[in-house]
Amino acid sequence: MPRVLMVDTAVLFRMLERSFLRREGWEIVCAARGKDVIDKARTLRPELVLLDANAPGLDAPACLRALRAEGRSVPVVMLTDAGTAPLREGEGADAVLTHPVEAAALESALSALGQVPSRRGARRPARLAARVTTAEGLLRGRVKDVSRTGIFLTLPRPLPIESAVGVSLSLPAPGGPRRVQAHGIVVRRVAEESASHLIAGVGVRFTSVDERSASLIERFVSQTATRGEERADQVTA
Repeated sequence: MPRVLMVDTAVLFRMLERSFLRREGWEIVCAARGKDVIDKARTLRPELVLLDANAPGLDAPACLRALRAEGRSVPVVMLTDAGTAPLREGEGADAVLTHPVEAAALESALSALGQVPSRRGARRPARLAARVTTAEGLLRGRVKDVSRTGIFLTLPRPLPIESAVGVSLSLPAPGGPRRVQAHGIVVRRVAEESASHLIAGVGVRFTSVDERSASLIERFVSQTATRGEERADQVTA
């Protein structure tokens, strides 16, 4: 399992937790201070290191120099204030982001590094009804977005990670909505939090999709919605 090693920063951890790295199966490892970063980089050999120059008790430039001295070219992303960004770039970080860090900017930086996979496939937002079959019975939910490899759903109750599910919904298409069906596994779970801007729900990775449904999903994700489809997108049950 690939790893990303980061200084223990709550905001950054939450950002990584909901990023494509987690959905792609990466392990997120936290380190308390600079020495802890070096020790874990040496023993765990992560594919990526994230350093926050504003983290208490961390000398980020010294930590970066120590990582480079290890002789292994692990990509390092440095988070810092705008005024010190040019200095950090000169110190050898592979990418420098300034506070406040936006989730999209972080994902873009991670994708740009050679050893980090880019997010697989586009996602298209949707407002569709869905029927979800679980081991405990049938649930009715709403679709937040769809990709070629999975779907994000809001449900009346959460499902455990690794739950096997069946998903049935209608996608808008020329000539009227078309039914698609797929089987998948829950790989992401976003809890209801009053302080969070995230929509609570579950991310499902498709494990089995019939050829017809796969073709409909491909068309839906890859094409821009027409006005007629946008209306259907909002009312399809």
